[in-house]
Amino acid sequence: MKTILKISLLLSIAIIFASCEDTMEIVTLQKSGTVVDYSGSGNCGFIIELEDGNSILPIYYPEDFTFGHGQYVWVEYTEIPNIDPLCDRGMPCEISAVEELGCASYVELSMDNYDSLSFDPVFIHELYLDEDCLHIKLSYSGGCEDHTIDFARINKDGLNQKAVFEIRHNGNGDMCEAYFTKDLRFDISDLALEGIHEFTVYAKLDGQELYSETFDYNY
Repeated sequence: MKTILKISLLLSIAIIFASCEDTMEIVTLQKSGTVVDYSGSGNCGFIIELEDGNSILPIYYPEDFTFGHGQYVWVEYTEIPNIDPLCDRGMPCEISAVEELGCASYVELSMDNYDSLSFDPVFIHELYLDEDCLHIKLSYSGGCEDHTIDFARINKDGLNQKAVFEIRHNGNGDMCEAYFTKDLRFDISDLALEGIHEFTVYAKLDGQELYSETFDYNY
């Protein structure tokens, strides 16, 4: 008799839990935010910092979408509260739809502030134009300090006939040798307003070698 009562109790508990799960409503949210690449920091990768001050961690997202640091995106997502990710910078979520609304802005450097941003080495994988955004995939060594990557337009002596950019990497003196790869996207649409159809990108490589590539910008 005791065995029968135990089985009945277990079945009742299972039915209650099943009923609760059936009545749980999956809430789909739609918000906008900025993509931040935290690679090399606390086992994190891409985080989306939402306009409402919260952050989400994309666990699942459309395979045909490429995130890039600095992107401004609209996302449709559902939270996944029952997993414990290694990264603690955002709520884990599944993104069902994502759209790029814009990419990061470049910074301006002149003779007065040319040395204000570090020019540490990087390894360039690829650069390509995607409409008004320049996509940059690069790597660097580190792992012990925070790194920043800026895309700087160089305006020396006020000469703007040809647009010149530099990839400015600040490794903060990091001597560690882990290897990190980042995707970044920067907005170059201002060149269209100036009637500029060509620009060159420079980056410092290991051994003081200088990388350069020139692009035709047909807007």
